[in-house]
Amino acid sequence: MDNPNLPVGKLPANLLAGLIDKLTSSDPTVVLGPGTGLDCAVVDIGSTFLVVKSDPITFTEMDIAWYLVHVNANDIATTGA
Repeated sequence: MDNPNLPVGKLPANLLAGLIDKLTSSDPTVVLGPGTGLDCAVVDIGSTFLVVKSDPITFTEMDIAWYLVHVNANDIATTGA
């Protein structure tokens, strides 16, 4: 990226992809690791798979627990879990 000043908000997709592509795992139990547009990780824990998710909840103070559950549950559901 030529301009060192980034706009406020999300990183440009190509910059984010370049950073995430450097994060790899040699652990064979990691079925789905980091990637652009991927919201969850999937780990093989033997007899089943564990889908994990974490997302910061920002710009709200009201009903924060509701948002916490719904934002994270939505991403887990869209992963197919």
